[in-house]
Amino acid sequence: MHRNKIKSKIGFTIIEVVIVISIAMLILLITYDVLLVSQKSFTMGDVRLELVQNSRVILDRLTREIRQTPEIVTSLPQTNSEIGFPPADEIQFQDGHGLEDIQYLRYYLIDSSLYRQRIVYFFSEEPATYVVWNAFDGFGQPPESTILENKIIAEYINDIDFYGSNIIYIDIWLSKHNLIEHFYTGIWGRNTRS
Repeated sequence: MHRNKIKSKIGFTIIEVVIVISIAMLILLITYDVLLVSQKSFTMGDVRLELVQNSRVILDRLTREIRQTPEIVTSLPQTNSEIGFPPADEIQFQDGHGLEDIQYLRYYLIDSSLYRQRIVYFFSEEPATYVVWNAFDGFGQPPESTILENKIIAEYINDIDFYGSNIIYIDIWLSKHNLIEHFYTGIWGRNTRS
């Protein structure tokens, strides 16, 4: 009789097994949920970092080049809210980095990529001599132009706006994976003619 009592006490009841499995599943689900939240947070941080780095490349390059330009070709409004004169979504200016030839840089947006063109102007009589964009030949004709270089500078750009006169302002919106970031700067042109 004593043996039967010992035998019945060995092992688990069905209720105990169900409780243990339920607790284990609850712990597993909580751990999985924490892992998903951590992974999503890491991914969003990584995307934000990529957008910040992309904006830094764009704004650093534009700041350096606009600061050195002797002339901005694109007509820009004074503010980003001027009625009837919206901010420009592209900009062209003379390259001021000590080149022997007169060259111009143009930044413009296609889809979500920012492009940078290097442009020269010339008269067909002297194609090897570059002139300013608004020159006229002896017959009152404007110069022809050609693109020497056209390349992508940055990606993930939704919009870019240029405005201002003494200080050129740049607003840029970048997005990736439903995350949108806005960056802006103001550039004082050291060499710009008024």
